[in-house]
Amino acid sequence: MEKITILGAYGTKGSHQETSSFLINETHVIDAGNLLRSLDEDAAHIDTIWLTHSHLDHIVDIAYILDSYFTLRSKPLKLMGLPETLEAIQKHFLNDYVWPDFSKIPLSNADAMTVVYEAVELGKKYQLDETTSIEAMKTVHTVPSCGYIIRKNKTAVLITADTYKNPLLCETLKKYPEITALVLECSFPSSMKDLALESLHLTPSLAEEEISCIHRPIKLYFNHLKPVFIQQIKKEIYSTSLLKDAIILDDGDTIYF
Repeated sequence: MEKITILGAYGTKGSHQETSSFLINETHVIDAGNLLRSLDEDAAHIDTIWLTHSHLDHIVDIAYILDSYFTLRSKPLKLMGLPETLEAIQKHFLNDYVWPDFSKIPLSNADAMTVVYEAVELGKKYQLDETTSIEAMKTVHTVPSCGYIIRKNKTAVLITADTYKNPLLCETLKKYPEITALVLECSFPSSMKDLALESLHLTPSLAEEEISCIHRPIKLYFNHLKPVFIQQIKKEIYSTSLLKDAIILDDGDTIYF
């Protein structure tokens, strides 16, 4: 079986919870909600961050791994994401006002700038190593966003990241039978459906509607729970017929697919 590691599993930081990040291999991660604490100096070896969108809980540790491990880096940090995501980071985050613009700062150990930006094309397969590839899928959120299909050898996992109900989900699962695991977000309890709609997130009841079209075995994982609602969301998930066998992810967990 193939696997990836959950570096940060939650929808906001709590006293013992960290925000979204997935370790694909030694040099590639999806999102940067928790790189510094989870990887320590190994964060200096991250070459590429595949961004789902521009919200702070998904990008925050870009700033800190650049600052903390600047002198250890020998290659630029490549930020991959939708054009709108990269534009938001350049304009509002790594902009010399909120944090230094590292795309203008040379590495101390190499003849290159510290950060480079590269736009992701939806539906294009990018090869990461001999056995691993990644492909972006459009999602439904308050800013331009995507999830990612990670393929390793002959199997794959789909990570939706932040999203409301998305007609592309079941289309993608039908198109790619090699997807054997799904990581779905679930941010709020079902009683907060109006807020979920306004912020374009899922609740257990909405997640149940979302996966009702899946008619084949698939491992279901949930992430992005808001820490203040963890127990309530868990209770709802485990009391539903479609979701009761799902695994609710925690920081440091492993996904097998």
